[in-house]
Amino acid sequence: MPLPADAHLPDETGRIVTDPERFCTGHALAAGEPLAGWGAHQARNILIRWPKGRWEHSLRIAAGMPDELIAAINAAVEARWRINLIDRKSDQNTCVLLYPQALQFTVEPSDLPALIRAIIDEGDLTSFASQPTTRKTILVCTHGKHDACCAKWGFAAYKAIAEKAADHEGVFDVWEATHLGGCRFAGGALVLPAGRKYGRLVPADAMPLLQAEAQNLPYLPAFRGSSMREAPAQVAEIAALKHLPPGTLCHHVVEIAGSSPERTYRVETSQGNLLVRCDPGEISSYGACSDLKAKKPLKPKTIWTGHVLSIVPISKTESTSI
Repeated sequence: MPLPADAHLPDETGRIVTDPERFCTGHALAAGEPLAGWGAHQARNILIRWPKGRWEHSLRIAAGMPDELIAAINAAVEARWRINLIDRKSDQNTCVLLYPQALQFTVEPSDLPALIRAIIDEGDLTSFASQPTTRKTILVCTHGKHDACCAKWGFAAYKAIAEKAADHEGVFDVWEATHLGGCRFAGGALVLPAGRKYGRLVPADAMPLLQAEAQNLPYLPAFRGSSMREAPAQVAEIAALKHLPPGTLCHHVVEIAGSSPERTYRVETSQGNLLVRCDPGEISSYGACSDLKAKKPLKPKTIWTGHVLSIVPISKTESTSI
């Protein structure tokens, strides 16, 4: 099967990695699985700074956590909050980032259970020291105990992004993170509060990714999709933006026809409105290196391909507001 059009998975030396027998990234790439349409992520996020050396396979429970904290985290999950652990060597304080509220709390470890329960109960948070998070938060999955690909490619991407972010002083807050979903797309990243997900990131992507995000634009070569949209709508947005000049803003994606099996969308952008048809297909790939190693039976996944049908450009006399 031919490689997908967005295939760009060089290793640290710049070579293309397509080893389908060792890494789930290589298996997914060799199977032709595209990035577009895999941007799903929960809207409500609690990010807890916990030392990476204590991370285990779980994305939210780690070594050294007291029972009270584990119970609070499990209660948050039941209340439909996404919990991730984050860390970086330059930050030793216990902090919690809260989205979509865009707040950062600095607390004592013993206060974490009370803070989490106050969040999920929508209680009074004023007793906890907090401040708005004005910077864009970039989470890069480096969770090697969850999947080998996240250690191999995720950490390399994180180091490059964290280093280059220093050139954008005051704009970005970069963290290592536990499992963000889609290990087969390592190196993976999530940008908050925008909710944009990325995959197959390598060190060479760091600067152009940051340049795009600094302008509140997606970095299209590695863009998996906007988490606020369903999979085919993510594909429609990406197909439209790749059809238009760099710097185009996407304002809205509106479904106008959902006849089976294809879906049709009007993508409203700063350059005009595009009509995009998304056709479903199927692909089989391993979602994790552990599944690949165990040779578990492959289950087909639905993928979508976007086709731009037409565009109505905005004339110079019209407003760019759609």
